[in-house]
Parts: sequence; C-alpha cells; structure tokens
Amino acid sequence: MNTDLIKGVFIGFLAPIILFVLVVVFYLGYELSFFINELITDYNLPIIISLTLFVNLVLFLIKFQTNKDEQARGVLFSTILYGVVIVYLKFL
Repeated sequence: MNTDLIKGVFIGFLAPIILFVLVVVFYLGYELSFFINELITDYNLPIIISLTLFVNLVLFLIKFQTNKDEQARGVLFSTILYGVVIVYLKFL
C-alpha cells in the first residue's frame, strides 16, 4: 500500500478531531471533558461530526491543487468512512 495514501487517511481522520478540540476549547471556552460529557447527545453527535468534516474538504482541495493525488485520495477515503459513521449514528 502506498505511504502517501496512508498519510492522507491519517490526516483525514485526525484533522476533524483537532478542529473539534480547537473550537470547543479555544473558541467556545468550554472544558473538553465537560463538553463531551454534558453537551453531546445522541441527537447532535452526527451534526457535530458533519460540521468538523469541512476541514477535510479544505485539506482535499489543498492536496489536489498541490498534485498530491494519493494523499487527496486518502483524505477522501477517510471522509467517506466518517460519512458511514454519521449514517449509522443517525439511524441508530
């Protein structure tokens, strides 16, 4: 398996998590443990995941413009896997 593809998948999985932490801690001013334990419910978890996936769109476009096609493919693959999780959580 290509290392650039694996790097793209890894970046695609971590970027939404990092964005979530940055928004919750620095922009909203909550403690991360309080936000996760008290404010995330079964209803809004798919919505939160969906909103954090916009960073993958930006990463995909950056990787595609810089001709790193395998990494862009990895980011797209991780976004699709996040989509499967969202659909599962939505209809659980």
